[in-house]
Amino acid sequence: MTTISIAELSPEQKKALAQQLKDEEKLEKEKIANDKKILKGLKNDFVLANVDFFIDKRNDVEDRIVKMFQDLQSVIELDSALYGDKKAEQDSYSHTLEDGSAYMQVGWNVSPTFNGTESHGINQLKEFMSSLAGNTENEKLLMKFLNIALKTDSKGDYNPKAVRALDALRAEANSDVFSSAMDIINEAMIDIRTSRYVRGYKLVDFGDNIVKRVNFKFSID
Repeated sequence: MTTISIAELSPEQKKALAQQLKDEEKLEKEKIANDKKILKGLKNDFVLANVDFFIDKRNDVEDRIVKMFQDLQSVIELDSALYGDKKAEQDSYSHTLEDGSAYMQVGWNVSPTFNGTESHGINQLKEFMSSLAGNTENEKLLMKFLNIALKTDSKGDYNPKAVRALDALRAEANSDVFSSAMDIINEAMIDIRTSRYVRGYKLVDFGDNIVKRVNFKFSID
């Protein structure tokens, strides 16, 4: 391969070379733009080819789950009457066939949130954190973890799951301030029902003495 020194080129050759590079760069940009257009089209086709299938199935599943919740009420009422428990207040209800060949659980997905009275507990927790502040690397790392747990989102709200996880440190903290803070926080925390679900399994006979456990899980907003 012959090496060309730009310094040895004439002005006309340099101009032609610059134009060639410019044209090649333009073609490359056009190719990239065209490839992006093709990619976007492929993505659109993929979504359109599949989304209606799942919308139709979702509607069928939603109708069935809603009906299951309705049908289950009489079962829950009789169960509560016979055993005197509070089945109607539970977030889920399940049953397994006597031979173990099938199991089903119907219920609500729940998500923790605060009722607005958690601020005093959070302040006490921060007070406890301040008492731990030190100069060692371990102490600095601990403070960093705690600050992450007490980090707020864009709306200024705390993450209930992260704050609740701190309760596991109660014994190790061995602090009245920490315990008081967690008591306040736990009292301020409530679980709200977000969506309904059904999950379970069935032992399915596929023939030739092949029996497999088939699991399923569906949820609707």
